[in-house]
Parts: sequence; structure tokens; C-alpha cells
Amino acid sequence: MSGEAVPAGRTRGQRMLDGIEKIGNKVPHPAMIFIGLCALVIVLSAILAAFDVSVTYDAAEPAPVPVHEVYDGGTDYPSNQVPPVSNYDHPYEIHQETTKIESLLTGDGIRFIFTSATTNFTNFGVVAVILVAMVGVGLAEEAGLIGALIRKLVRVAPPGSLTFIIVLLGILSSIASDAGYLVLIPLGAVAFMSVGRHPLAGLAAAFAGVGAAFGVNVLITPVDGIITEITNEAVALVKPGESINLTANLYFGIASTLFLAVVITVITERMVEPRLGAYTEGPEVEDVTEAEISVEAEGRGLRFALYGLLVVAVAVSLLSFIPGAPLRNPEPSA
Repeated sequence: MSGEAVPAGRTRGQRMLDGIEKIGNKVPHPAMIFIGLCALVIVLSAILAAFDVSVTYDAAEPAPVPVHEVYDGGTDYPSNQVPPVSNYDHPYEIHQETTKIESLLTGDGIRFIFTSATTNFTNFGVVAVILVAMVGVGLAEEAGLIGALIRKLVRVAPPGSLTFIIVLLGILSSIASDAGYLVLIPLGAVAFMSVGRHPLAGLAAAFAGVGAAFGVNVLITPVDGIITEITNEAVALVKPGESINLTANLYFGIASTLFLAVVITVITERMVEPRLGAYTEGPEVEDVTEAEISVEAEGRGLRFALYGLLVVAVAVSLLSFIPGAPLRNPEPSA
């Protein structure tokens, strides 16, 4: 189906890519890597515990608050009065703590592995954010909204900017979690083939956009909610009461999205596509996916989805911006 034309002489850059490809093909499946890391942690815990290894580190804790009992106005009931916060120059005290490594291969260790698995997830604040985000994303994906939107954008992309559009769509698809892997990657190959370009280059461009730039976007994504919760839990260990909001990384994400889209586009057109050689069309293959989908029906569905989005946006705005509205913060300075 594809031409295998390879130049006789290999440049240094091509030999480097050959080595990267050979190493990449030997990397195990991510699930197996995760299992292997778990096994490594268990074995290391037993070895380090046998050598009585421990770690000493500095810990910050709030300083004790001095209080005293007073009797205001002749009352018989004492009350504890705390000095104002401005009286404290050093609200945290630094002291050293030592933690010994305990083996996970002992009886207590094995019991800990099985009894802490559930609480390890339930006490992790990110889990709640994931569940809420996946409900909305799953509904949109199951209804076909994500796939229809990606197909529409690929169809209207100009041939000259096809690579950039596909890469940018791959990056933006992180708003729908894994939908980009399922929908955009095969569409990238089909889109390239439709204009006479190598389909593997389109597949690689889409995969790079979806996978390599998964963490950035021009919108707030489920990943932002997860990372924000993780960051806030880490911040609370050092400075309780401090936190960052969901949009703290937005401007950096927007700039990174455009930058990575350009970089991946250049690499695809200057390195990946020339490396694949000339594309020779194979036998005509019927696109079953397109044959089963009505373009008119998808367009109508996307219009109604846009109308629904506008209605929801107006409703949320009315509930947020009008003074005294239910979603408006009653204490703006808080």
C-alpha cells in the first residue's frame, strides 16, 4: 500500500532516527512498565529495610499558639483568647524527622498493600475531579459529538495547512481525554492520503499531536483539574490554606499549544514525511466509516450542539454576573 523507497546513502540524522526507532520498538507496553515498577518498589523496600536504611528530612509544622484563660466581665466561664495573627513572626517551626523504610514483603507489608489500595484512591482528591470530568466527556464521546467535530474540521482544512490543522486538532483533543486516539489518528492518515501524501505521515502527525502534546490546550481540560488538585495537596503540606485555581496554567498552556503545533508540523514535514519516501497508491479501499455516516446529519447535529452550548453559556452567565445571582460570590474579597 505504501512505497518503500529508501535512499542508498543514509545521513547522520537518518541513522540517528533509525536508532531511536529501533530502541522505541523494544520499549514494553506501558501496563507492563507500571507492573514492573510496582514489583521493583516492593523488592527495593525489602532490600533497603534489611540494611536498616532511613531518611532524615526537615518538616514544617505550625508553631504552637500561646493562649491564656481570662474572665471577661466577671463571667464564671473561662474563654481562650488567641493573639491576632499579626503577632506571629514565624508561624511555622522547622524540625527534623526520621522515617525508616519498612519492607512490603513482610506480613504487615503485604496486609498494607491490600488494605490501603482502596483508601489510597478515595483519599486522593483528584479521583472526584476525574469522575465528574469523565461523565461529561464520556457522554459527548458516546453521543458522537467529538468524532463528528474532528471529522468536520479535517474535511474543511486547507491542503496547504493540513499538517498544522491535524496536529492542532490532536492537541485540542485532550479536552475529550482519549477520543483523539480513537478518531483523529486514522483520520489523519486518510486526510493525507486524500491529497496524495503519505498516510503514515498523517498518522504520525496526528499521534504526535494527541500523545506528545497531551498536557497543554487552549481550553481547561480534565488534566488541568487533576494537576491542580495534585498541586494543591502538595502546597497544603508546606503552607496550609494556600492554593492555586484551575486557570493558573491557562496562559502557559495556550502559548505552549501554538508553539508545539508549529514544532510538530515542522518535524513532520521536514523529517518524518521525507523519511517515508514517495507514496504509491495501493488498491482502492472503501472507507466504511464515511459510508455509514451522513455528512448532513453530522452537520445538523453539530449546529444543535452549538445552540445548546450557547444556551448553557447564557444561563451560567446570568447565574454568575447579575448581582445577587446564585453562582455569584457573595464575598468578592474572599
